[in-house]
Amino acid sequence: MWETILAFVLLFLILSVCLWFFIRQSVRKRHDVIAPGKFDFDAFKAREINRRGIHDRTRFGNKH
Repeated sequence: MWETILAFVLLFLILSVCLWFFIRQSVRKRHDVIAPGKFDFDAFKAREINRRGIHDRTRFGNKH
């Protein structure tokens, strides 16, 4: 009886550590995380326009 409970506890701990390790590794590989207050809308808009292959019609209205 105690052996079964101990086996399940050990299995749970091993799976928890594996899941924690996997999440930690996947978070480390992400480079698109934006720091608070550091969002650049113009760069985001340019990236999305280039990625989608559409034309930026908002440029023609700007007086820059």
